[in-house]
Amino acid sequence: MTDDPHALAGAYALDAIDDAEERRLFEAHLAGCETCATELGEFLATTARLGMAVAEAPPPQVRDRVLADIRNVRQLPPELPR
Repeated sequence: MTDDPHALAGAYALDAIDDAEERRLFEAHLAGCETCATELGEFLATTARLGMAVAEAPPPQVRDRVLADIRNVRQLPPELPR
């Protein structure tokens, strides 16, 4: 449980507050805190947009290019313990 209810807006938007009492306390705080209400609205809008995101596979040549570039990267030796 956090001492600062303002820190819970993101967790609340993601339905990630498991403790029922902590959730109830945040909801009571939310009713009177315009800052948290605004922040919660922004978090909810962001989570909605993220939910609409579509995973895209990169073109096959990207993998080939990355693997080719890796061959040109000099690997540093491991650091020895002091």
